[in-house]
Amino acid sequence: MKYFSFVNLFFLCALSARPQHISANNAVPKPHQFKSNGAACDLNKHIEVLVMGGTTTLQFERMYLSDFANTHNRKIGIANRDTLRMYLQIDNKLKSRPLQHRIAVQSDKIVVSGGSAEAVFHGVNTLAQMILTWNRKDALTGGLIQDAPKFSWRGMHLDVCRHFFPVKFIKKYIDLLALYKMNVFHWHLTEDQAWRIEIKKYPKLTEIGAWRNGTMIGPYDKQEFDTIRYGGFYTQEQIKEIVQYAADRHITVVPEIEMPGHALAALAAHPEFSCTGGPFEVARGWGVFDDVFCANDKTFQFLEDVLTEVIALFPSTYIHIGGDECPKVRWKSCAKCQNTMKQNGLKDEHELQSYFVQRIEKFLNSKGRKLIGWDEILEGGLAPGAAVMSWRGTQGGIEAARMKHHVVMTPGSHCYFDHYQGNPKYEPLAFGGYTTLEKVYGFNPITSALSKKETQYILGAQGNVWTEYMKTEAHVEYMVLPRLLALSEVLWGTANPEKYDQFLDRVEQHMTTLFKILGYNYSKSIYAIELQTEIENGNLYVRLVSPTIKNVYYEWGKPWAKDANTYESRIHVKGSKTLHYGHFYDDKLSDAMTFEQRFEVNKATAKPIELLHQPHQNYASGGANTLIDGIQSDGRHLGNGWLGFSGTDLVATIDLMREGPLNTFGINLLERKGSWIYYPSEVVFEASLDGKTYVKMASADLEIIKKMKGKVMLPVIASRIVRHVRVTAKNAGIIPDGQPGAGNKAWLFVEEIVVE
Repeated sequence: MKYFSFVNLFFLCALSARPQHISANNAVPKPHQFKSNGAACDLNKHIEVLVMGGTTTLQFERMYLSDFANTHNRKIGIANRDTLRMYLQIDNKLKSRPLQHRIAVQSDKIVVSGGSAEAVFHGVNTLAQMILTWNRKDALTGGLIQDAPKFSWRGMHLDVCRHFFPVKFIKKYIDLLALYKMNVFHWHLTEDQAWRIEIKKYPKLTEIGAWRNGTMIGPYDKQEFDTIRYGGFYTQEQIKEIVQYAADRHITVVPEIEMPGHALAALAAHPEFSCTGGPFEVARGWGVFDDVFCANDKTFQFLEDVLTEVIALFPSTYIHIGGDECPKVRWKSCAKCQNTMKQNGLKDEHELQSYFVQRIEKFLNSKGRKLIGWDEILEGGLAPGAAVMSWRGTQGGIEAARMKHHVVMTPGSHCYFDHYQGNPKYEPLAFGGYTTLEKVYGFNPITSALSKKETQYILGAQGNVWTEYMKTEAHVEYMVLPRLLALSEVLWGTANPEKYDQFLDRVEQHMTTLFKILGYNYSKSIYAIELQTEIENGNLYVRLVSPTIKNVYYEWGKPWAKDANTYESRIHVKGSKTLHYGHFYDDKLSDAMTFEQRFEVNKATAKPIELLHQPHQNYASGGANTLIDGIQSDGRHLGNGWLGFSGTDLVATIDLMREGPLNTFGINLLERKGSWIYYPSEVVFEASLDGKTYVKMASADLEIIKKMKGKVMLPVIASRIVRHVRVTAKNAGIIPDGQPGAGNKAWLFVEEIVVE
């Protein structure tokens, strides 16, 4: 994809001289224990993979490893070479610890043993990584690896509804998960934008629901669409094929069939299961829609029929039913839903949603399966066997674990791979957020808020890949890699954020060898230079940070050239100007990787600031200083330039550090209703001389904010000498009926306060 190419030339040059030392410590995830024995194993030899003991149990693992050796181990099978034998075996001594495996590397052989075929497969993937990262000049370091995963749920998700991906790519995605020892593939199969799974009893679900008459293009707020018919679905035979493909690789496929919300594609095919009777169109755009499944017996029979066929296709213990983002507006005016509430003694529509989820849960339990859903399903209570995916932060997971429900932690702050992973200005359009490789690596599914006994309910974590802005297979791979490697090491239990630089070395090795050999696209954002602002005593400074680049140059006001300043320590920002910075290789300006950042300095810039309410953890990068760092972001990128408040007001107090008159106040606001982001109902600017008594200086109601399109700049009512200012942006509150996210708390997004 052409917009990923800006670092390609630099990337190749920067790594050309990096040495490789092949050992178990090059694997991702890093093994728990590795002890060298001083031997060296030559991978230049012809490789033969054998199963010890004559058993047929490990024949797939043998074929899998043989394929890696024969396909990717360059120049093997030379006639005058001895044979290097790799042995696989089930070790009865390890059966009490079925997921533990050992790899013994000697000069003439390698033995992989485990307490189960799955354990052996994990060891096989460690060897596969060694083969792929081997450069023919180095021997494999001999020694003993002893290893086992920490968490039982090591998951990756893929949304195939916003954009559809063929069977061949699904298998390639599963191959990637297997190589990095993930064991759950969460397959998101139904949505407002498509129904992707064939249901024999209801063929219209795919005849109609799998196709839409156009797709949103560009940022959500522009509301632009093409008119190209788009769609596709998986037949039941294809699904069986994929489920078996994953099972061979010891990966469980967990299907997601969304209910009661996110159902517009199903309702387009079967409007009789709606509250209004339709007609409906498969959604072309993103967001949350008011039309959901009607809560009546006919709908429940339909969903039970669907789930009966789903259960027959997927042997997983858990079936995911979504349960998130369900507006109640249709239920409130639906006689059928109101009758269900009356018959079951339900006081409101929130209890109706709980009834809906629990009724589906009872059906799944009757079929020997368990329900899992997003953390909204907690509202109203669940049966003990249900599990929760905590996506709105970790609090839902904490509450579920305390109620003895199993939990998969997948907070948007660390586990949403549809977020930007590098400077949004230089990245392809993404949903929002800012989740770097380092941030993923620092995630811990076990929180200190839980007791030791409660942590037993944390199954693990999962990375989520929502594909609104991922039209191609290459783009999905770009958003997943290399962040998948960080999550895999977190879930294996060997991540150490204090040694992130060592992890980064291994990631680079996998990027330059393994990803290229296997044909995976990947982000090179770790080679970009990150601009970090620092505030000290009313002064604004900039640091230019890169874990991989040593020689960084910068220039103020004009694009930098070979006579630019060499970056050595933080740079003092004095006044409004543009900073150009970057790197070039071997003094060749044509090989440059360059960036720029405009600073707009005003009286509030770098001054002490306090917030009455803290932003949500998903949108808190930079904290309060984001509002006074001199950087004004645009609405296209919801990365690290914005603060997001869920249901709370912005109340920011700034000490200007000196007395003086004021002329103008300003703040940048955002509205994206489809993402539940609303303009505040009012913005109020106040000022004070002593920091105690504040006087209103300017204000803007919703009408004015809309006219200014969120870029609010207001003159003061009357000039006076002040030192302190207070800015209040009043959250829109509960989202009203008829709007995306109705009944939920509105988001308030703000950035850069201006005082002139």
